[in-house]
Amino acid sequence: MLKFFKIILLAITIISFSTQMAYADQCSYVDKEQALKAATFLKLNQLIYLFCEPCGETTPQPVTIRSISVGTVDYENYWQVSINNQGVDLAYTYVPSSLGQKPINLAALADCPAQDVSPFINP
Repeated sequence: MLKFFKIILLAITIISFSTQMAYADQCSYVDKEQALKAATFLKLNQLIYLFCEPCGETTPQPVTIRSISVGTVDYENYWQVSINNQGVDLAYTYVPSSLGQKPINLAALADCPAQDVSPFINP
């Protein structure tokens, strides 16, 4: 009976881990058009928020942009946006809305489909 419970526990752990992995890197590697479009919404000294809602995070992390770069990655024809020398996933990046509303999801602005992320957040 104990062996059965260990197998069930292992299965639950694997399912939980694979569910979280499904959300990783939704819009980290994107096409050139999406990367360049996303970069147009980023400005030096701008306050943005990193927030991986499907990963279980509960509080957005504020980040002040000190550097922005866009470039190819060493995988097929993909590109990536980097903020402060760190590649970001557009799905978990929120920028100030041009309408003065709550921060808006950068993946949505760059036309990168992302799952289970809010279009706006409360910082």
